[in-house]
Formats: sequence, structure tokens, C-alpha cells
Amino acid sequence: MKLKIIASLPMEIIDSHCHLDDFFYEGKIDEVLANAQHASITKMIAVGTHPKDWEFYAEFVRNHKNVFYTVGLHPLVAENMEEVEGLQNFLGKEIKPVAIGEIGLDYHRLPHEQQAKNENVEFQKHIFSKQLKLAKANNLPVVIHSRQAFDDTFDILINSSIPGNRVLFHCYGYGIPEMEKLKSFGAFISFAGTLTFRKEQIEPLKVASLDKLLIETDCPFLTPEPHRPKRNEPAFIRATARFAANVLNMSENDFCQLTYQNTEKFFLLK
Repeated sequence: MKLKIIASLPMEIIDSHCHLDDFFYEGKIDEVLANAQHASITKMIAVGTHPKDWEFYAEFVRNHKNVFYTVGLHPLVAENMEEVEGLQNFLGKEIKPVAIGEIGLDYHRLPHEQQAKNENVEFQKHIFSKQLKLAKANNLPVVIHSRQAFDDTFDILINSSIPGNRVLFHCYGYGIPEMEKLKSFGAFISFAGTLTFRKEQIEPLKVASLDKLLIETDCPFLTPEPHRPKRNEPAFIRATARFAANVLNMSENDFCQLTYQNTEKFFLLK
């Protein structure tokens, strides 16, 4: 009688940054979650960017115990200070968010006219600082979005007095000098699917602190190779994990275990 050989499942992994609301409204969420389960994606952090998705995630996690959520005002969608005040309501929810984010600065699409540009930058800084104060007051970690704005982002973080180990730079897109600053600060760093097709991200990954390293999809954006040009989803994080493990001369399972533990540590999931 032949023995039935069952292939072992890959090491469990956490998608530390995903956006699931579009999949839900399109009627595709069950398929996406099933794909994630098949790929052993056992936990996901659904990241809030606007009051509309805060409400959605606060209810969604009630019926999906492996999904956790954050609330924050993305720098490109924030409209007024009243929205920041609304964050406080979610911090008292029965199922509380695990972080404030994604918040930060984005100078990639600033207005061309100088006065409008200056006003937009100051507004972003003000919104960012207010949310950092709220995070500190409520002892919550922060998920940082920073694009073409490293120096201002870092200065505001330092002035906020939030400890570095409560800060996560998601979708890392800067160079080695910025990575060294964040290492000294003690911040966590997350890499997304862009790692697989943007060669300039490989060297920063090599010098990142392994005990502060996370992995994410940022889905439905930033699909990794070889899944481009499909829309990204949590299951595709496997491709990024495999690529990153190879860069670091680690086995895929060791890399997944490392980032799993780091993600649980940062978001206090246990």
C-alpha cells in the first residue's frame, strides 16, 4: 500500500499593510480571503486612510478574526482638522484599532503654484503632527506614509517624542542614508512588491535591521513580479517574501517566520 505524501504548507505570513474595502464593494472579498488562506496568509492588517474606510474596517473585523485594522488620515486625502478629531471616536471602539496610520507626508503630487504648494505642505505637516499627538496620548504605534519627504517626515517624528520602536515606515522607498537614520532611531521598516522590480530598493533591504523588518502588499496596489500587471492581493505577498529571502540569503520559511514575529511585536497582536 502506497503512503499518501502530503506536501507541507509554507510558513505562515502576515500581510502588514493591505486595503480590502474595494474588494468587498466589488463582491470579490471572499475570493481574495480564500486565496490568502490557501497561501497561508494567516493575519492581515487592513490600513485606514479616510473616515469612510475606518467605519468599514471597524465592522469588518468583527466577522474576520484574522484581520486587524488601523485608522488614519492619508496625507493625500485629508481635507480638514475635523477629520482628525473623528479619529478619537474609533479609539474607544469595542474592537480597537491596532495603530494610527497610514499618516505622514507626500510631496509627490504637490500643486505647481508656489503659494498653493506651500499651503499644502503646511497643511500636511499640521495634520501629521496632530495625529502623532493622538497616537502618543493613546499609546498606539504609527504607520508612516512618506514619499519624497523624508527629512520633514523624520524631523516631525523626532519632535513628536514618539519612540522609534513605535514607528513603522511602510512601503520603504528611500536609500541607504535614510535607512541608517531609521535604524538609529529604532523604527520598523516594511517592504512591498516594488522590491521585486525596483533595483534601487535591494541595497537598503540588505542593511535593514532584521529584528525590525516587515513585509506587505499595500494591495490592491504595487503588485510584485511575476504577478504584474494583475491587481495586487494578499496572496501575492509570497512572491515578495521569496524575493526578499533570496536577497538576504535566507530560506523563505526563515524569512516568513522572522517577519511574522516582527509584525506581531510591532502591532502587539498577541
